[in-house]
Amino acid sequence: MKKILYFLILASLFSCDFILKNPTSDEEVLDSIVGNQVNDDKNENGCDLKAGYKWSNMTKKCVRVFDEGYRLTSIEKDTLGKGKNAYFFVDEDSLIAEVFLPDSKESIIFTRENEDDNFKFKNFEFRTKKGFNLYYNETLMFQPAIPVDTKVLGKDEEH
Repeated sequence: MKKILYFLILASLFSCDFILKNPTSDEEVLDSIVGNQVNDDKNENGCDLKAGYKWSNMTKKCVRVFDEGYRLTSIEKDTLGKGKNAYFFVDEDSLIAEVFLPDSKESIIFTRENEDDNFKFKNFEFRTKKGFNLYYNETLMFQPAIPVDTKVLGKDEEH
């Protein structure tokens, strides 16, 4: 009899705790999960963000920078030893260049006076001699992506 009494007291304490905490409903939990996700499929210009499109201020259309642009690799490496990539487009008249920096929502439009000058925007300089290099305050930040050539030794069956 004492065991049943202890069990009932214990059960009532847990149930009071549950009632007083005001448990969240399934709808509230679902709203919090959905609220943490990217809900926008398109940006203000109609570019499909989930498909990797960004708005190009130079071409005035949605572009996939990793498909259509030229890649630059960061000098700085992350904790895994990998660099982030920036992408650029150069206008046909070569007086305007557009650069998409990693993790940036907007691109940067660089300009120059003539084809012999470097492209500039505030403290940035986009140099075109000896490859395309992006500098910030005279410090090299991005350089052309260098392909890595791996050699295969022997045949797969031997390993």
